[in-house]
Formats: sequence, structure tokens, C-alpha cells
Amino acid sequence: MPSFQSPFAGQKRKSDGLDVNTNPGKKQALDNHDGASGVGTCWMVQWRVPQQKKHKTWDGDAILVIERDRATMLNLEGKLLVIGKICESVEEGKEFHLGGKDLEIDHSIPWSEYQSGACFGAGTSSSSSLPALSYTQAKQSKPFKQVAMNPGRVTSAYRVPSVQTPVKKGIELESVNLLSGKKPSGAQKESCWTANWRKHQQKKHKTWDGDAFVMHRADKLTLVSESGKILGTKKCADYPLYSGYHTFIGSREVELDAEIPFSQMPSISGHAEELSVDPEWDPSAAHSSSLPASSVLESTPTKFSSPVPANSASTSKKYVAPASFYGKIPAKPKAHGPLHDPEGEGALVMKAPTPEHIAKFNKRNLPIVPVVIDPVLGRRLRPHQKEGVKFMYECVMGLRKHEGQGCILADEMGLGKTLQTISLVWTLLKQNPYAGSGPVIGKVLIVCPVSLVNNWKMEFHKWLGKDRVGVFVGDKEQSHIKQFINSKIHQVLVIGYEKLRSVIDALTYCQPPIGLVICDEGHRLKSSDNKTSKMFQALKTPRRVILSGTPVQNDLGEFHSMADFCNPGLLDDYKTFRRVYEQPVLKSRAPDCTPKEAELGQARQTQLMTVSKSFVLRREASILGHYLPPKFEYVVFVTPTPLQLSMFSKVLSKEGLDSLISGSTAESLALINLLTKISNSPLLLRAQADKGGAMIKVGVVQEALKLLPEKLKLEDVSLSGKLTALANLLRALRETTSEKCVIVSHYTSTLNLVEAFCKKKSYTYHRLDGQTPPTKRQEYVNDFNRSSQSSRFLFLLSAKAGGVGLNLIGASRLILIDSDWNPSHDLQAMARIHRDGQKRPVFIYRFLTAGTIDEKIYQRQVTKLGLADSLIGSGKAQSKSDSFSHKELRDIFRIHRDTGCQTHDVLQCPCDPSTGAKVAEEVGDTESSDEAEETAERSSGFVAASQVKAEDIDRLDKAYLQKKKAALAALDEWTHINCLQQSSRATVHDRILRDMLYTPDEEDEEEDFAEPKSRLEALFEAVDFDNVAALDKKQRVLTPHDVPGGSISFLFERGTKEPVNDEA
Repeated sequence: MPSFQSPFAGQKRKSDGLDVNTNPGKKQALDNHDGASGVGTCWMVQWRVPQQKKHKTWDGDAILVIERDRATMLNLEGKLLVIGKICESVEEGKEFHLGGKDLEIDHSIPWSEYQSGACFGAGTSSSSSLPALSYTQAKQSKPFKQVAMNPGRVTSAYRVPSVQTPVKKGIELESVNLLSGKKPSGAQKESCWTANWRKHQQKKHKTWDGDAFVMHRADKLTLVSESGKILGTKKCADYPLYSGYHTFIGSREVELDAEIPFSQMPSISGHAEELSVDPEWDPSAAHSSSLPASSVLESTPTKFSSPVPANSASTSKKYVAPASFYGKIPAKPKAHGPLHDPEGEGALVMKAPTPEHIAKFNKRNLPIVPVVIDPVLGRRLRPHQKEGVKFMYECVMGLRKHEGQGCILADEMGLGKTLQTISLVWTLLKQNPYAGSGPVIGKVLIVCPVSLVNNWKMEFHKWLGKDRVGVFVGDKEQSHIKQFINSKIHQVLVIGYEKLRSVIDALTYCQPPIGLVICDEGHRLKSSDNKTSKMFQALKTPRRVILSGTPVQNDLGEFHSMADFCNPGLLDDYKTFRRVYEQPVLKSRAPDCTPKEAELGQARQTQLMTVSKSFVLRREASILGHYLPPKFEYVVFVTPTPLQLSMFSKVLSKEGLDSLISGSTAESLALINLLTKISNSPLLLRAQADKGGAMIKVGVVQEALKLLPEKLKLEDVSLSGKLTALANLLRALRETTSEKCVIVSHYTSTLNLVEAFCKKKSYTYHRLDGQTPPTKRQEYVNDFNRSSQSSRFLFLLSAKAGGVGLNLIGASRLILIDSDWNPSHDLQAMARIHRDGQKRPVFIYRFLTAGTIDEKIYQRQVTKLGLADSLIGSGKAQSKSDSFSHKELRDIFRIHRDTGCQTHDVLQCPCDPSTGAKVAEEVGDTESSDEAEETAERSSGFVAASQVKAEDIDRLDKAYLQKKKAALAALDEWTHINCLQQSSRATVHDRILRDMLYTPDEEDEEEDFAEPKSRLEALFEAVDFDNVAALDKKQRVLTPHDVPGGSISFLFERGTKEPVNDEA
């Protein structure tokens, strides 16, 4: 048997009793091929995990061994990476996919180099990893002769351990330089260098984190800090080293600078707290780094070291249990305590965990510390905002009575829901009542309308700065969200509802997972069956918060959907909720409910309010009276133009109305939409005709279109009463004030008319609607708020696209041209200017065309708001009826020509001197007999038509009006001003509106001013007995027919007249 056998041969040479094995990882690869057959090929390849980025990079080099159709890929350390099959030819430069990795062939490697191990670099073995032998054991073992490739230069013999060791241990052979047969001497390998280091960075232009020293000794690199701490070690067979040499030691990237003598090295004082060893490069270093620094230096072999006994203390210290081989050094325990001082001045401390909470969430018995709101935010919170933060914290932490970890913050618009939410998010991202368990949450998802995405980011930067928290805006492609999923510097994702649908599945893989979901303007979750609500089912996050100034808009089913989103199952499923709560409450609010139904409905409503108070917090804007300027609201009733009245008459003729009402529901809704557009401007009917549609083809509509003038101009506002009043108001604002104004409409077609008028008058403006790019929306808002009246006089706003969340405090006047059936849409739009930062008194105008469908929509809003206030408000709402009767449905299509305010007529309010006495008397009679008449009506059952008397019809009509009046009881809180009465001018608080009121003698006074009369003529005219009654203007009451279209006929006024608190 020859004295030398290849260490990579199938049968390895064994010493007396000791098996000699190569690196297990390399052996696994080598034993799987037949080296003698010569049928295999070997290639040097580059590989990477599949990447999606545009400019791809390779992850590393590897050796690809192909035997027939079997392919094995090993890294340069001989460890197995991939095993698979290749069914195609292999050649240089070819790319293909193998075992989940992308490969590119670089060049071929001779099979002999693979068999000898030369292709794996300088080998993977090291004498430092072998067990040391005693002198006696070394003498008894047989020598292992190495091949002398260059005569006269033979390395020292290597002695194999004796057979006395009972446990089999693999011996990694020393690498042999097959070219020169000479192993570099230890003097060449030992050196010391200054170096720069940094942790892994993702940025394009990387920077160094600090300076350090690198010691190269015995094929090992040791990174030492300037203070003498060992930062990490790794194997290194690349020699000689040079300035600029680049490598990784542990988790740090290192670049050598200049070589220095060992005398300039700092004295080793121990290890750093962070274990920075890379086990893949040097497994033994993971153990050696856990030893004292002195043992690391002592165990480093030098050319003068002598053999160490196998059972010596230094050898036994190197043994590492397999379970802890890659274990990290435990970090030093930190002192447990609150992040902020709970005893500090003005400290806002959250509620401590209850015993039940501790038993459920503190299984590890961790110490409990106070959770304190960051003083950066705490000192800026107002009292009601502090209460709101505490409420939300208790809900999401499960510290309140209800089951679940969600809540609804239903504060009215302008109370600072955004700041309260930011305070909650920042607290949960940084603190935990149980010390040592990390923060409560790792990442937060904020979902909002697309117009508010950038506004949320700005608010975070405004209150916390740009460095404390990372805010990621999800307004780009779906692949862009992956940056947030794996990012360690972004904790908050702000995204629109529509965009979230396309990325919701990807967000389930966030690390750390999303711990809190916040839905701004969360009334969009009003149905559990719509796509917006269903998409959140992919997230298992229990902590959920809804922000909405109008949580109840139409019915209790919407409230159940929102409550079930926050706290699933709290109010049972919808079928049970409808049977137990919704149906009894609705029946009690119906006009014809029985006393028993009313009593049951009131009891169920009270019970529902009690449950909802545990997770719903509602505050009214009146609490801001000491912080914001006064606000005045006006409902402005404007007389229609003759053209509008004529078009109404055509469309609502008896024949046409009967055919439309008897048709489908879609036709009725189309008719309602048509009447609304005529109320805004007859020009919109022509625009609708240009678009076509079934409704336009109706004969009565075609007759109405013929009434339009032949030559129409888009900027002509004289055809519409509301637009005429709007033009007069804007002219007065521009000429007499320096204030700016916001104009809101639910129809972009109406905004088109206003925009054309603004261009004609050279009024500067911004327009925000559904066509405005999201990137421009906040830019327009900021520019409008900073600009003067001359630069930006108006802001044209679509209620659907930008009616929520925007801060337009640069304006102090807001005009709502048309109304929506949903009152929340109007309330949201009208709350854009009365917010924090407003310095001027605020005036809000709602324009209604008197006697038309505009008033019916407004009356319906008042009724719906009664439902919301009775459920989540202060309970002061007087409106108890919110259902549509058949008679009310028919009343929608009725035009009241002879009234200045049909809503005021329904109220039967005695404030009007001309009709007050009569109405008050009728009201008393009706109220006294109302209950008896209802009882008689219910007991009579069906009555033949021949038996119905005229007084019965009158009684029923009075009862209907009385119930309708009760539904509008909330309007009693407003001041009613009849502008057709000349004495009303002095009672209008707003000077602009006061000057707009119609005065019948204005033209005569102007003529008198142009041609002054003599004193005698004026005296005779003054004592003209035929006109004595007309001299007292205060007693004159005009009719809607006496004033031109566009005149203000009636006003509802409400406002606070307290002065502004300058300290706020």
C-alpha cells in the first residue's frame, strides 16, 4: 500500500484506531460522485436568490458539479447549497434556474482540481480546530507523509492522533500548496492593521461607522475596537493582506487601511456586548468569542507553541455543546423603569393594568412600569384631547369593560382627532406597561381617503419631527409596499382605501407584524359586505380604531358594521342585532307607532347607548369655544328665477308626474336628481341633455328644455337664483373685505359653472375634485392657506373628493351650494375652515332654493341627525321620527311657489308677526286633541270611502303636519329671520348678508339721489294720504313674487358671539 493516499479518495487512510474524515459538508458532496469514471464536469458559477429589482446583483460564487443529469452546487467552503437535475446543455455565459436559485456559468474547472479540492480555495481546515496531542501520543502514532512537489522543500510531518481516543473525531487535513509545495511561514501571516468598519447599509452612498484594528494571526482575522474590545473574528486564508483589502468580520463590513506594528495595538480588555462572529465562516470563533480575552490570545497557536495535552484545561474550555454552538451572548439586563418621568410637571400617565389584565397578558410576571405620554406631545394636548388619548389607550390595551381591543373616536370635526391618534401611535410604538417585553406594537397601518394621505404624513412630521418616526406613504405601485414590509426604519404606513385593496395580502407578511389599524373617516366601513370592510379580514390585528366625525349617517345597521369591525362579536351578528335593537328602535320612531312599541324602542335604545359608551367617545365642537374664533352658520333660502319656476312646472305637471311616480324606482331617483340640478341652475339640464339618458327623452323634460334661451353662456349666473346670490356675495367679499372663501358642491358640473364665472370676473382660485392628482392636492391646500386674497381668492371644492379631513383655515367664509341626502357629507364639508389655526370669525352659508326639492333634502337631513344625536350624542335631540311615509315621498315632488320658506311653514313657528297668532292657536288645538284622534284612528280600522268626512281629512292633515313638525324640532335652536319683512334687516348679524337683503325702494332712492327734488315737493309726497301705510317700511311684508329671483327670502341663523380667546 502506498504511503500516500488522496485525502479525497473514497477509501481514506486510517490511523491505528482513529477514523480520519474530511469536513462533513464537503464529504457529503464528494461521496455522491464517481471520481474515477470521468463522466462529470465542474464549473465555476455565480448565483443569487431570484430578485425583482431592475439592476440585479449576484449573491456569491459557487462550484457546480454535474454528473450525467444530476447537479450539485457547493459554496467555496465546500458546503452543500443545491441539489437538482439539469436537462439542458451547459456552457460558459449561460443562465438557468436550479433549486430555487438563479445561476450563470462563469468558466469550467478541471475535474482534477475538484478532486484535489484546489477549487475550494485554501481549504477549510485549520490546525487550531484539531485536538492537541501529548508528546507520548504523538510518538506512538504513525507519520503521515506529504507529497514533495518540489524536491528539497518538504513541510513538517503531521502526526495522526493515537488510537486511545474512544470517540471518533474527524480530522481536517492541512491544505497543501500544490504549485510550490511550500506553506507560507507564520511570519508572513501575522500582521496588524488599522481599518474602517460599518454595519450593513442599504443606502446608495455608504459611510463608515468607525475606526478599529485588525489582527491577522494563524489564518484568523480579529477585529478589535479602539478601546480594546474584540468585535469579531473570522477565518482568513487570503495572504498577504494589503491596504484596501475588503472583507466581512461578523456582521461588520471592514476595509484595511495601513499596516502597523503589534506595539501600537491596544491591549485586549474583553469582548463587546454584541456578538459579531459569523458562524458560517468560523464556527469555532462563536465559542472562542464567548471566552475571556486572555484565553483567546493564549489559544492562538504560533510557530513556537508546543503540543498541548488533550485533557488539559485549555482544551476542555474549547468544547461547546451542540445546542449552544451558535448561541449569542445574552445582552446585559437593562434597568426597568418608565420611559418618561410619571412625576414630572404635566405628566400624562395612562391607566395601569388591572389584575385581570395582568393574569391574561403578563404570563412571564414581568415588572409593571407606568406608561407616560411623551412630553413633546403631552404639553400640546388640550384637556379633551388628553381624555381622548386615555380612552383609546384603554380600549386598544383591553382595559375597559367591553370585550375587544377596538374603539370609535367620534368627535365632531375640528376637535383634533389626528393629534390624539398620533399620541396613541407614538406611545404604543415606544412603551409597554410590562417592562422587558418590548413595545406594544411594531408597525401601524393608517387607512384614509386618498386626499388625506400626504396630510397624515405632514401631521406626523409637524408633531414629532422627521427623525423620531418613519412614515411610509403607500401611493405608488404594489411592489413599492415591499419596502415597508421589510423596512426597519419605517413604523407607520399611510395608504388610501382603494390602494389598500391591492396590497392587503402582502401586508400580512410584515415583520414585525402590523399591531394597530386606524381607519380615518371610518364611516366608509358602513357595510360589512362591501369590499372595503371585507379586505381587512386578511389582517389578524385585534387593535383597531375608527376615526369618524359622523359615525351614524343613515341607520343602525351602519353602526353595527363599524362596531363589529372594532370589536368583532360585541353586538352579536347582524341578524340578532337587527331583531334585538334596530327593529324596535325604528318602530318606535315611526309616525304611527303604538305606545308599547315606543316604550320598547326607548328601552332598547337606552341599552344600546350604555353598551356603545364603552367603546365610542363623542364630543361636540362647542367645547372649543375658548380656543377658536366664533362661528356663525346660516341657512340661506333664495327665491328661484322665473325660468326655474317655469321648468319646474313643465317637469312636474300632473300628467308627467303621474307617469314618473308610477314607473320604476330608478326613474324616481333620476327625477330627484333632475330637480336638484334645476334648483342649482337650468344650465345643468342642458348639460344633462347633451349626455343623453332615458330621463331626458321623457316628453315633459323635452318641453322644459325648450324654455332655455337659444344663446346660453356657461358663465351666465342670472338663470339661477342660487348662483345670482352667490355672485352678489362674492362681489361684496371681494370689494369690502380681505377674506377668502371656499365654495363647495356635490356636483362637478356645478363647479364648472362657478369656475366659468370666476374666470369671467378674474377671481383667482384653486380647484380640487376627483380629477386632481393626489400629489397636487396638499400643494393646493398649502398654497391657498398661505396666500392673500389677491393671490388666491377662492377654493372650489368637490364634497366627494375633498370634503373630509382638509384644513382650509386660510378661508373664513364657506358657501355650500347644494345639499346631499346624507347629512354627514355636508357636515364634513362645512367643517373645513373652523379648525385649529383659524384666526378670523367664521361664516358658513348653506344655499337652498326656496320652495323646491332643496328644502325637502334639508328637512330630511335634520331628521337623520336626530337619530345620530339620540344614539351617540348628548341625548338632547328632539327629533324622534326618521322614517319616510308615503305622503312624504309624494311631497318631495311638490313645488311651493308662494312661500319664502316652506320649512318654516312646516314648523308653524309663531315668530312671524304676520301669522304667529293664528298658528299658535292651531298648534294648541292640535296638541290637545292629538292623542285622542290617534287613538280613535287606530280603533276605527278600515273605513269606507263614503264614510270619510271632510273634517276627518283635515284632522289627518293636521296630525301629519304635527308629526312632521316634531321631526324638525331641532330647528328650534336656530334664530328664524323673515327677510321679506323690512324690519328683519337689523336682526341679521352678518353685515355681508344684511347688505344683500332686497329693498324695494332702492331704485327710487337712487333716482332721487341723481335728481334732487325741492323741499316742498318732498313734503307733499311725504304727506300723501294714499301712501301713508307704505311709509312705515318696518310694517311692510313682501311676498316671493314681489322680489326678483336670487333674493334672500328667509334665514336660519345660529352662532356663538363670544370674543376670541387670544391665549389659545
